[in-house]
Amino acid sequence: MLLPLLAVLASAAPTTQTWKFDTDGTPQVHLSNVNGAVRVDAVDGNSVVIEAVPENPDSSRKAMSVEVSQDGDAVEVKVCCGPCEAKQQSCRAEHGSVRLTVKVPRASELDVSVVNGAVVVKGVTGPQQHATVNGRVEVNGSERRLSVSTVEGEVVLAPKKLEDTEVTTVSGNVRLKLPERADARVEFSSVGGSFNGSSVALGSRKKTYGAGTHEVEVSTVSGSLTLQE
Repeated sequence: MLLPLLAVLASAAPTTQTWKFDTDGTPQVHLSNVNGAVRVDAVDGNSVVIEAVPENPDSSRKAMSVEVSQDGDAVEVKVCCGPCEAKQQSCRAEHGSVRLTVKVPRASELDVSVVNGAVVVKGVTGPQQHATVNGRVEVNGSERRLSVSTVEGEVVLAPKKLEDTEVTTVSGNVRLKLPERADARVEFSSVGGSFNGSSVALGSRKKTYGAGTHEVEVSTVSGSLTLQE
């Protein structure tokens, strides 16, 4: 059943909004924020809890809209500059910003998109996809497929278990801390970047760990890859 909820966070009277949804423990969680950071923490239980916090409140700033909905075990949150149904463009200087803090079951599947803010995820073991413009991405404790794309954003990954991983950055460095007994084939391609300190002006480098079962593909423009073993 689709349960849409809408809150307009007016900076003239900033208020933290909180929502809670019950799921089967493996929900699909979609988060989109056009002007602000997103933090996701894994917790025990089957509930998804969302907190939207206005930041830098100023009575002269325009209101931000937060739209939250649930359809079965799919939970979606959208932070928009004005009505979410309108065509979204970059927020102007007169708009405020909203920080999303989300608690999800450990096995949740995540799809996160952010502009002008960081994405931090800790302890989530389900498949994940993250995209930012002007924001870093930090993921700790992942165990399934992982896809990350940034423009002007650093990427820091510390998986608990390394599965198929794809990272693309423009003007963003990548740091990958390999778990014990990593079983992956790492391929790094770059324009104007470096791999563990060695220049890769134009081309690719490869390195295999264990049997090389899983593919780890990292592509950068003006960005380095540092592997921590």
